[in-house]
Amino acid sequence: MKKTGRRAKAGALAAGAVAIGLAAGFVVGLNPAVGAIAGRQAHAAAGGVPRGYAQVDPRNPGRSQQVFLGQPLSGNAPIFPGDPKVKWQLWNCVKAHPSIPRCQHGSGYTLEQIQSLGTHTGTHISAPCHFHENKPCLNRLPERFFGLRPLLVINVKPLILARHGNGNFFITVRFIQNWLAQTRCRAIPQNSYVVLYTGLSSFYHLGNRQAPGRYNDYFDHVPGFSAASTKWLWQHGAIGVGADTFGPDATMDTGFGSTTQITALGGITLENMGPGLARMRSCGDWMELNGPRLTSTPHDQLGGRLDFSGAWMGMDGWTLRKAP
Repeated sequence: MKKTGRRAKAGALAAGAVAIGLAAGFVVGLNPAVGAIAGRQAHAAAGGVPRGYAQVDPRNPGRSQQVFLGQPLSGNAPIFPGDPKVKWQLWNCVKAHPSIPRCQHGSGYTLEQIQSLGTHTGTHISAPCHFHENKPCLNRLPERFFGLRPLLVINVKPLILARHGNGNFFITVRFIQNWLAQTRCRAIPQNSYVVLYTGLSSFYHLGNRQAPGRYNDYFDHVPGFSAASTKWLWQHGAIGVGADTFGPDATMDTGFGSTTQITALGGITLENMGPGLARMRSCGDWMELNGPRLTSTPHDQLGGRLDFSGAWMGMDGWTLRKAP
């Protein structure tokens, strides 16, 4: 989740015809709304596969390709100001290493100790209780959040570049409706994840470094879903929203409208996703969350009333395998 202002750098203009159409229609609202798309919901038949998603079969490596959609978790991960840093140490080593404090003697196996790690660091999800104490925490999320889910990826990188690196805009309902029409995705499948690809994930390795200018580090200005568009996505089938940034909120949104809205409705956010999103199609592909189901005991965290609000999470996608 993006919770702080970011700088921006003038990037090279690199927008194709689609990006120009987006810039003209989505941002300033010149394109007419597509009425047939606006009211259409993607309700798949019970037990069925959403329209356009049957071509990718995660069970068949001959027809699908697995893609890592997260970021590596390391001590260099970008940290939201005030969150704990990532720290770890070797606890045991297979062989003796006199220069390492706990490995003067070999133990026959390697074991690490994570000394510090916030639950909202690196690639992770946020449960509803992240913003609302009376909403479900991680251990109470339904299993539908962790199975194979239809994925929609809105690529806004060309649009940011077309705006000279200025990412200060919202992804509105009109934006999504026009995007659905232009990409021929048509509708939002039930129980799907809708995420933004901004390209800032390529700066993740820089950690907390912030350089002057636009579009050159992980803390630069990027767009996000508005609260209204987040609610619209939920009403039309999405159960989570995210981005390859700190989260689904626009940098300029100091109220974190998207995160506040989706968690209030019972959905989740997917945060710090990786550059693998660039390999996924606008629609027709799948993704899956895999990670710890952390929980507390009655003696922890406000007497057990408040559980874990999120956790670092593996995110994998499946797309069409390209012909050799």
